[in-house]
Amino acid sequence: MPGKKTSVPSTSQAKTALLSRLRTIEGHVRGILRMVEADAYCPEILTQALAVQRAIDRFSFELLEHHLETCFVSAVRGDSQQNREEALRELLNIFQTSAKLKTARHHQAVEGDDDLPAHLSTSKAGRSGLAAQGIEGR
Repeated sequence: MPGKKTSVPSTSQAKTALLSRLRTIEGHVRGILRMVEADAYCPEILTQALAVQRAIDRFSFELLEHHLETCFVSAVRGDSQQNREEALRELLNIFQTSAKLKTARHHQAVEGDDDLPAHLSTSKAGRSGLAAQGIEGR
């Protein structure tokens, strides 16, 4: 990996906003931890976990937006062909990683989770668990 690059100055408004969002996410995750420790009702925990996922998505979008408006634009407008190509590769890698995560989530949701016990699996292959009990899709 090339040398360390910085994009968010320590006094920038963007950094302050990003840190605030991360602290909120951290607090939310701690709340979920307490819910699990207290044996809270699963759907309530899941609702909170989904809220954290949405918050992380918003954080990621804001960080990407900041990167595109600052570092990426500077690299693309710069004189160095190598820096322009590297900035494009980095951006493509971000989208490639995102696509892989979405594909993995989709396959896991469609095919079922192989780590689940057979009686809970909703996998099309096994058709045990909820599918075998005729509960799937209700």
